[in-house]
Amino acid sequence: MFKRSSIFFLVFTLLISGNVLFLSAETEAARGSHLVVIGGSLGSGDAADDIYETMIDLSGGEDGKIGIITASSYPYDWDCEDFGESTDGGCNDPDISNSKMNANYYIDAFDSFGIEAEWVPVDIANIDVADDQEWADRISSGEFSGFFLGGGDQSRYITSLVREDDQGNWSDSAVLSAMRDRFEEGKLMIAGSSAGAAAQSSEYMITGGDSYRGVTEGAIEGYHTDGSVLGYYENGGLGFFSYGLVDSHFSERAREGRMIRLASDVNVDKVYGVDETTALVVKNANHPSAEMEVVGENGVQIFDLSSSTSQNNQIEGEWEIDQVKSTYLHDGDRYKPNQGNVIFNSQSNPYRGQGSSDHTHDDIFYETNAYKNLTRDLVTSDAEHITGTSFEDSPRYELTATQTKQTQVRMKSHYGQEQWSYDGVMVKINPE
Repeated sequence: MFKRSSIFFLVFTLLISGNVLFLSAETEAARGSHLVVIGGSLGSGDAADDIYETMIDLSGGEDGKIGIITASSYPYDWDCEDFGESTDGGCNDPDISNSKMNANYYIDAFDSFGIEAEWVPVDIANIDVADDQEWADRISSGEFSGFFLGGGDQSRYITSLVREDDQGNWSDSAVLSAMRDRFEEGKLMIAGSSAGAAAQSSEYMITGGDSYRGVTEGAIEGYHTDGSVLGYYENGGLGFFSYGLVDSHFSERAREGRMIRLASDVNVDKVYGVDETTALVVKNANHPSAEMEVVGENGVQIFDLSSSTSQNNQIEGEWEIDQVKSTYLHDGDRYKPNQGNVIFNSQSNPYRGQGSSDHTHDDIFYETNAYKNLTRDLVTSDAEHITGTSFEDSPRYELTATQTKQTQVRMKSHYGQEQWSYDGVMVKINPE
C-alpha cells in the first residue's frame, strides 16, 4: 500500500538534523492500558481479522472509538501539490499512499468491524495539529478509547509529535501528552503497524539499517538518508513500549542481525522482532502484571542478551557475539517480560526433532525468512547446531544456532499451516 516514500528523504533531511532525542515516560502505567505491536502487512484474512478484533476488544468493544494517526506517511497536502487532487493518480486516489488515504483505509477497516474511527490529521506538513488544544482536550476527555499508528517511516512520528525547547530538550506535544496521560491512567489501547510498531519504543528506536552492514559496522546514532546504515534515536520513540528494542517485518526482511548488533551496542537486554500479519499484544502494559501474547499468522522473535558476551577487534574491525538466547513464539503463546517466562499455547504439543537437516543457509542476513528457516531446521532435527553464512564475503560472517538441554520445542497447526515455537536456542555471530 505504501508508495512514494523516496520523495520523503530530501524533505525530511531539511526538517530535522537527524540527532533527535526523546525522554521516555517515567510513570508506570496503571493496570488496564494495552499495546498491540503489529509487524506490518496487516492486510486481510483470518489472521488480520483476529488482530483487528483484539484491538477492538482492548479498546472497550464496539462502543469505543479509535483515533487514527498516519504521521509516518507522506503528507496528503504535499501529495496534492505534487500530483493534483484527482481520484485517479492524484492525492485523493484511494490506492495512493499518503497520510489521508492511508487513514481512510484504516477507518474503513475498523468500520467493517463495527467500531468508529477518526483521523487525527497530524503529519510532517501539519505538525501544528499535534499542538492543537482542542484535539488534546478531546483525547483527555476520553472520547478515544484507542489509537492506531499506521506504517511508513517511524522517524516522522518523532518530527510530528515531539517538541524541542530553546535548550534543545524534547518533550511531548499536546496531543502526545494527552495520549500519555490516558495511557498512564490505564484507560487506553495503543496499536501500531510497521513504523507504528517501532515508534512505540521507550528507548533506542531503530531508524533503519541492513543486517549485514549493521553487524559489520555497528550502530550509529541518528537518522540516516542511506537506509543501509544501522541508525537509532538514543532516547527512543514515543515512549510506550518499555521492555526493550522493537522491530517489525522481522523474519521477512532478515532483521535479526541488525537488532542483535543494536542491542549489544546500546546495552539493552531484550529485542522483540514481530513478523508480518502478526501482533505482539501487551496487556496491562508497563505494569508489573504485564503479560504478552502473540496473535496472528506468523511469529514473534525474542532475543535475550542478558548472558551474552561480545567483543570488537578494533584493529580488524570485526565484531562477534555469543550466548544470545533466541525464543520464537506463535499465536496463543504467552510471555511474561518481567520474569522472562514462556507459556506455550495449550493447543501445541511437545516435539522432539529426529534426523538431520541438509539445507544450505548461505544468505543469513538478507534472504527472506533466512533465520526463521535455519532455526526451524534446527529444532525439527536432532542436530546440535546449524550454521548459516552471509552472502557477502568482505568479511563473510557466520550465524550459528545451537540446541541445548534447556531448549523446548512445541508444534501445532493453525491458519492452515504448521507453527513451530521454541525457547532456549542459543545464537553466536562471528566472522568466518
